Amino acid sequence: MKIIYLCTYFHQALLYRQQMDGLYRMGHIVKVFNSAKIGDGISEKFLNVIDNNVIHVECWKPIDRILFFPRQLKIEKNFLKNYNPKDFDLLHSHLMLSSGWTARRIKKKYQLPYVVSVRATDLMGWIKLPFFHKMAIKNVKEANGILFLSKSHKDEFINKFIPKNMREDILKKSVVIGNPLELFWQLNTVKECKSILKKDCIKILTVARINKVKNILMAVKSVELLISRGYKAQLTVVGDVEDEKELKQIQKFEFVKIISFSKREKLKEIYKENHIFLLPSLIETFGRVYIEAMSQGLPILYSKGQGFDNIYPDGIVGYSVNPTDSNDICNKIELIISNYEKISNNCIIRCKDFYEDEIINKIDSFYKKALN
Repeated sequence: MKIIYLCTYFHQALLYRQQMDGLYRMGHIVKVFNSAKIGDGISEKFLNVIDNNVIHVECWKPIDRILFFPRQLKIEKNFLKNYNPKDFDLLHSHLMLSSGWTARRIKKKYQLPYVVSVRATDLMGWIKLPFFHKMAIKNVKEANGILFLSKSHKDEFINKFIPKNMREDILKKSVVIGNPLELFWQLNTVKECKSILKKDCIKILTVARINKVKNILMAVKSVELLISRGYKAQLTVVGDVEDEKELKQIQKFEFVKIISFSKREKLKEIYKENHIFLLPSLIETFGRVYIEAMSQGLPILYSKGQGFDNIYPDGIVGYSVNPTDSNDICNKIELIISNYEKISNNCIIRCKDFYEDEIINKIDSFYKKALN
């Protein structure tokens, strides 16, 4: 099968490349068209995701973020300049609304079937406006398949945005497939769970970009509350700084340790030194970092209603939390402490649900079903 990816974020993430390489190994041919804002180049840490199968084009201006149609027409023009749709069997739009509009136009003009991924960002902003709500419905109605990265977002999208008389048809072509665990973490999955936690040594870890969306300040407040309950706790935050104001707020607390972006080998050692993983993101499409933490035996705390929620019942690999309630987060930390060894062991077992072969086989089946 010849597949073309339509992306806007390929140059800033590893997960698309991993999926792409997995499909290569199954015998598929995968090409990528990645559109970006002018001046938004490829950072050094992501250079390895770009090769001759990826075309990265900086083709729209910052103002085009709010000018929907001019931006999409620029993307479409550059896409057609670089690729002939008739050379492919399937187009995968990695955004449902904006890229999905382009995919729908290409299908109409060139009869190229397409599938769309529905991400957290698709469920915000434009889709809440009546005109774009109707566009979203058209995009999924004409799509040959719809991929959700989480059950939470699938339920939200179907129940909130799709008319009742269309839901059955939309559900028939919808699947939920999470992101795969990177091969490095598969090969370095720990063999044994961590030992029972003691109240005088609780080390909590957050791995994320430091910005308002990742909500790290709430993680800090939750650990502060835990300390007030008599625990000796520390929070380590690992990630690039995207919001200096957020960083300054976090730095005020003595129990917080901040480490800049770390390569996987160093990050593996950081996971080893910690006990619980906490990331109460306000918005999260999936959150592959949660399964990284699971592979290292760390029970996880993830946001209720966001990407990772509803994959497992509460208490199996950790707990869902209200990302705006430090008391709820603190209570869930205490629940993990009270049943630590069992949850840690479950994490090691369940992270294998996201091993690459499992996920790529599901995507392969999804593509084949979409074409049929």
